Amino acid sequence: MDHLSQRQLLQLLYEKDCYIQALEQQLQFSRQEVLLLKNQKQSIIIQNLSSDEDCNLDENSEPAISDSRIEQFQSSGKKIKLKAPLQDSNNFNISLLRQNTSFIKQKVLDSFDVQNVTADNLNILPNNHQQLFDDLFILGLGSQQPYSNEPSVIYSYNQTKNQQDILSISKFIFPDGCKPKIIPLSFSLEDINLMINQNYSIDSPNCFLIITKQTEQQQLKYHICYRYTDFTILNPQQVKFSKRAICFSTNKYLIDFYQQIIIVILSQLKCMRTSLYSRTNNISLADTNFFDKNISQISFRILSQITQKYPPNFINLNNQQIKINENDNIQWGIPQLFKKFNSQSLIKIFVSCLIEKSIVFVSKSPQLSTAACLLCQKYLLKPFTWIHPIISNLPLENIVYLGSPVPIITGLECNFSTLQSQGVINRFSNAIFINLDNKQYVEFGNIDAIPIISAELMTFLIGRLDSYFQKVQQNHNNYIECLQIFNQLFHTRVIRNVPIEPIKQNINQKSKKTCKLMLDYEKIAQKTLQNMGTTNQDKVIWKQFFQTQIFIQFIDQYYN
Repeated sequence: MDHLSQRQLLQLLYEKDCYIQALEQQLQFSRQEVLLLKNQKQSIIIQNLSSDEDCNLDENSEPAISDSRIEQFQSSGKKIKLKAPLQDSNNFNISLLRQNTSFIKQKVLDSFDVQNVTADNLNILPNNHQQLFDDLFILGLGSQQPYSNEPSVIYSYNQTKNQQDILSISKFIFPDGCKPKIIPLSFSLEDINLMINQNYSIDSPNCFLIITKQTEQQQLKYHICYRYTDFTILNPQQVKFSKRAICFSTNKYLIDFYQQIIIVILSQLKCMRTSLYSRTNNISLADTNFFDKNISQISFRILSQITQKYPPNFINLNNQQIKINENDNIQWGIPQLFKKFNSQSLIKIFVSCLIEKSIVFVSKSPQLSTAACLLCQKYLLKPFTWIHPIISNLPLENIVYLGSPVPIITGLECNFSTLQSQGVINRFSNAIFINLDNKQYVEFGNIDAIPIISAELMTFLIGRLDSYFQKVQQNHNNYIECLQIFNQLFHTRVIRNVPIEPIKQNINQKSKKTCKLMLDYEKIAQKTLQNMGTTNQDKVIWKQFFQTQIFIQFIDQYYN
């Protein structure tokens, strides 16, 4: 008989905890029944419901659990059930069960090796046929890396064997590394107290998104991350502070959903940590190692709801039902980003994407810069798609990527003034730098690189955007209405004017068989522009757009 895997043992622990919670709730319900059941004969008596002492029989004590309540518990669907009403011969010892559960929990967390339980007598969760996420992982400095700056994989929910896949994106999560700092413990107690009691929120600047796509054939992958600083007690005199991040990787557009799960996980760990510290007053028991030991248990309790053969439509988090729904109108990042925009700044970004200019979003908050990258990738060009590289959080050491002949959209986590003083903006004159940290609206660098559109088109867009921006300033969650203006522009001016029948290149008879679908993109663009009937001034920007890879890919998909 094989020993259990880590996940199987965690499931066992989860079921035991569910059983304890059900029994404790049952005992609480029994208090309310005491007054109603005084005159009924029962087979079990509990002397003191408020303590954890054994359940003993006493003829003068009050009745506790009725047969109907036992039957109700039996039909509740719990995986561990009471098969019959409790009798004198099988009194239930709460203290003993808790001791056993505590023992199992410790074994699972410390060594993941329970000798007396095997896979043969445990129901295992089925393989996930409709995978909602690839992995949940934590990056940071391990206990064996006191002086390193490079992150390692501290925890992986799916126990990823090839950790290089995770480490390959770590440089975008930590562009400047984990930044460890070792200081005397006596000087840092106030900082430690702030870390223990910090609040976690999706509105935090440390809640951000990394977008990756390794090959043209692969789907976009979203890495939803929360970065925080934690502490490790090295010895009685020293403490180490360093950055950490907890992240979900998924190809599903469930950004809000997974951010809520991350907040719940971190908040539950915070409650457990503060409770431990208040009981023991020993700061070394509540450091980073406490997170590492308990993250498996917390994440499994939550994620076991969705790692099923047929995932549900919602999960329960903190007594609330959270719907699992891929929703374009996300509440993270982009609503905050729209506080920085007005009609003219959004039009400038739109036109720059339209003709494939490189764009660099600069902010000290990775939330804003990565949200801006998502805006360009997901929303701004609909129904067209940005097909070139997007690096949500580019390390400054890789700034040379901006000199690539291939257009790129990227975020930089730094001060705009630093880039100006170091001459970075002037060095990459073809890229458009956008300062998202400007006090009022966004500030543009390399203004000469921003495309110029006709007065007619600018008037058309501003006339429609201004009214929507007034609504957005009152409720930033209405940003989708603003973005639909550009979507309508594409449909009315471009898509409905594309020739119905494909225009193919003239090919000789010999190669006709092998080149059946060779489209003549130039003639298709000319015909589309002719059908649009635009003014000469307006034709300039559309001619540039029809020469882009974005338009060519759309034409391929349109006809094929």
